[in-house]
Amino acid sequence: MKQRKLRGIFPLLLVIFCLLFGTVPVLAEEEENQEEETEFIPEEYYDPIDTNEIPGWPKGEAVYAASAYVMDMDTGAVLYSKNAETKQYPASITKIMTCLVAVEQGNLDDTITFSEIVYDLEEGSSHAGIQPGEKMTLRQALEALMLESANDAANGIAEYLGGSLSGFADLMNEKARSLGCVNTHFTNPHGLHNEEHYTCARDMALIGRAAYENPAVREFMCTLEASCPPTNETDATRYFLNHHKMMQKDSEYYRDWCLGGKTGYTSDAWNTLVTFGSKNDLDLVCVVLREPGSDRTYRDTAALMEYGFSQFQKTAVGQAGQGPTFYEAMNLNYVGKAAEPFKSKALEQRLYVSNAGTAVIPASASVKDLIVSAESTGQLTRAVTYQMGGWTVGVSSMEFYPIPTGITCSFQQERDMDVLLKNASERKRRAEIEKTAMVVVNKAKGIYDSAVNFAEKNKLTVILVGSLILAVLAVMIFILFLRCTRETRMRKKRRQAEKQRIRREEEIDNMTMAEIEQELRAAMEEEQRRRQKQEEKIARQLKEEEKLRETEKMLDEINREKE
Repeated sequence: MKQRKLRGIFPLLLVIFCLLFGTVPVLAEEEENQEEETEFIPEEYYDPIDTNEIPGWPKGEAVYAASAYVMDMDTGAVLYSKNAETKQYPASITKIMTCLVAVEQGNLDDTITFSEIVYDLEEGSSHAGIQPGEKMTLRQALEALMLESANDAANGIAEYLGGSLSGFADLMNEKARSLGCVNTHFTNPHGLHNEEHYTCARDMALIGRAAYENPAVREFMCTLEASCPPTNETDATRYFLNHHKMMQKDSEYYRDWCLGGKTGYTSDAWNTLVTFGSKNDLDLVCVVLREPGSDRTYRDTAALMEYGFSQFQKTAVGQAGQGPTFYEAMNLNYVGKAAEPFKSKALEQRLYVSNAGTAVIPASASVKDLIVSAESTGQLTRAVTYQMGGWTVGVSSMEFYPIPTGITCSFQQERDMDVLLKNASERKRRAEIEKTAMVVVNKAKGIYDSAVNFAEKNKLTVILVGSLILAVLAVMIFILFLRCTRETRMRKKRRQAEKQRIRREEEIDNMTMAEIEQELRAAMEEEQRRRQKQEEKIARQLKEEEKLRETEKMLDEINREKE
């Protein structure tokens, strides 16, 4: 019986192997034309999600992006974090910082006269067809930059405001430092690949948040389409369409909560995307970096944003009312017996807390799960931080004033509330950890026992399935090897071409005018000799053809005489 089963299974396995290996050449051919869509699962897919380690935090799903980050823009609370500070290449989402710096440094009604720098781009990169000498307002150039992702517009804006690409990059890096970026460095305004041009998901979220808070930049990022009328160099009207498909109603990726954002892609950075969305009283920014394919980029972004909107809530923390005394607010609870006669009764009165804070917490949590800590930042002013499981979910500033006449309200002192919340949160956290550990151990034991029983009863099936899995893994490894080899060759060719270009530019820079004229004259003479040789070759061919025709004529005459 078993032998008959084996005879029936082996032909099936043979067919499967043929199909798998038969697809390898096809996949290799398709890779030549593949630019955005990829099928494989990158190894970063299995990287841990930092926020999933927070006790009581909703579990976020794994995404294909190497780095991902979701942040509430009002409070700065981070809802999802994966490889948040890992260096990645940003591609065209760089233009968010370019737009922010341009709006802050320039005037939208200024007129830019573009130079030859519009041609200083990689072949095949996106552009708006801007010509040297063409005049355009800064507003029109920024519309081309943010909607059409025009790299020629980026170069012109950078040269106009920074004097050069490197000068404008210095302004970008200075702005990044002021926003608190920790792993970002820009070398150009457009995001075309450079080894020293990088960022991380956390930093791009901070940059996106700052850009969204600027009304002018927000307008450029959230505009669906715009047009540029004819200029001094162009007779036709240009039309710019935002490439972010989650804004386009006719796209399968459309989401009504999507406000805007910026797309990016290079062969080194893969797909990158920054997205802004608003729903359920939450204003979120989502960043995904190094995504394998545009389809997966939009699907991962949608999943992360829906996770934020459905699993979290914005809540008020604390309330206005009677607070600590001046001495308590300034951490002067004990001033010494010698100072007792000099203590002021007015300063011993309770102060009035002017405002309450705001935090973004899981939908299943409550304010009681938070730990509140305060730090003095000035006279009668304290910075209040709200945390859950060691993760900051809100920050606010609390100010104290003398209690207004007629107000009577209770207020638990922050010191006492902090102790109570810490103790309760610690007990709850330990209980959850113990409970989760027991559940995991029991599940793991049950799975192991089931697997052992199944393997003992179905040894042949296990062997065949294991062999099939190994075969599939071998094919996948082979495909990945082909892809990596191809990308390595492309990078090597690109680096060699870049080195040759730089070497040639350095040679030209070091040459005198006389040497340049001599080289041009030599090139012209070489071209003239080449043309002369070509003409002589053509003349010889014509002469040979003439001789051939004379020979044929003589043969014809001889044949006629014979006849």
